[in-house]
Amino acid sequence: MYEFLLLASVVLLVFVTIVYLRHPAASIAHPASFYLAFHAFIFVLRPIVARWYEFDFVYQLYEFMPSMETKITVILGANLCMVTFVIVSLWIASKERRDILRREYDAFRTRMFWPILSAVGLVTPLALAALISNWERRVNNFESMVRDASTGAMVNIQGNGWFTDSALMMAPMSVMMVWLSRYRWWGWAYFAVFAFLQAGTGSRHAIIYAISAIAICWLLETGRKWFDWRAVALALVAAVAFNQIVIDRGGAVRALISDDLSDGYIDEEALDPLEHMDFANLEYFEYMVYAVPERTGTYDYFAHTLQIFTEPIPRALWEGKPVGSPIQHFSLWDYGRPIGMTGSLPGIGWMSLGYPGIVIQASIFALIFGGLHRLLLVNRASPLARLAYALAISMTVLGFRDGTLLTLLRSTPFYFGPLALAVFFWWLATPRGTTVAQVPSAGHPSPAERRRALAARAEEKPQ
Repeated sequence: MYEFLLLASVVLLVFVTIVYLRHPAASIAHPASFYLAFHAFIFVLRPIVARWYEFDFVYQLYEFMPSMETKITVILGANLCMVTFVIVSLWIASKERRDILRREYDAFRTRMFWPILSAVGLVTPLALAALISNWERRVNNFESMVRDASTGAMVNIQGNGWFTDSALMMAPMSVMMVWLSRYRWWGWAYFAVFAFLQAGTGSRHAIIYAISAIAICWLLETGRKWFDWRAVALALVAAVAFNQIVIDRGGAVRALISDDLSDGYIDEEALDPLEHMDFANLEYFEYMVYAVPERTGTYDYFAHTLQIFTEPIPRALWEGKPVGSPIQHFSLWDYGRPIGMTGSLPGIGWMSLGYPGIVIQASIFALIFGGLHRLLLVNRASPLARLAYALAISMTVLGFRDGTLLTLLRSTPFYFGPLALAVFFWWLATPRGTTVAQVPSAGHPSPAERRRALAARAEEKPQ
């Protein structure tokens, strides 16, 4: 039965993909494309590989063994999530994006050149300091995050989480610099510094986020709906970088600068292909189904989302700040050792309310990212909207893996802060009541500007 479901998942994925590709709004920048890619790798390809090699690493680590009923539930739930996300995202983002002339990009870059450079110049020292601090903790095998024994949640006991995560701001700033440079060498030089330092921390998602955003920026600017050889080359670089950092958690990069006292490298031969924990959302989902509600006796009923209200407050300012959500119906640590578990979109949905929870959670994420597609690529066809969308849609790389709104909340200030600061600097230097699109462009008047000029000349003619 399980093997039949794995085959049926392949057939369903192919069918949904073909139907999706025939939709006029379909493109690589559409949220459905991002989720189909995530689902195809994590819940279609990898389960087949897991069945072939009989993966057991996570089962031994977590001290549980899923029943065949649990494994079947996971495959059904993952496919339900995929179908729901595609349908809802196509419903809300049903129109093809509006094209923008290349000269409009050039004019916008001229207007935003100094605001963006000023924002990057102001924020880069803070982000660099945080990156170097994170690097040093990794080199000295010291972690500022410890695990709470009762809940399993990670708690920051050293420094401030806002400062630690401010290192993430170099990711969107590297995207902005590459975009501002018209993809020339000096923009890539900034990206190279960021990628090197970020790789040394052992963290992967910020690099993948930046590469994804740059690729989307390029495809949107060139008017391509699908692939370009430069975007494919970036994807290959991202895959190689991700694999290397997975192997040694950045140890090879750190060794280029100083002695590395962190834990040793991962032995690739000890695990089967794709068995490591970075891609183990299948096993994590199985653990959730194994525990909820059969052993917990209840669902979470979306209580985990309450943490979005307590998370922004530093623990240093709130002595009695709860660990995790302020309301918890159960602890998954009572039924195993879910170290490093990322729930995934269908997994968090199941934990919240079973199959209905999967539909609700998938719909919420589809509405968020589909709504951004509709707002920024259809309703507001401008270079600024395109740049903002590239930064937004690339958050799905982490959002689909974790599956929680809290992940999006945590990431938003750092992934959008630099761009918001640049827009603020532009606003300060521009007469009140003027929008970015209304600023005169040097030598390249927009169609609206030409129409206003013709109307003004017509009014000046004597009657």
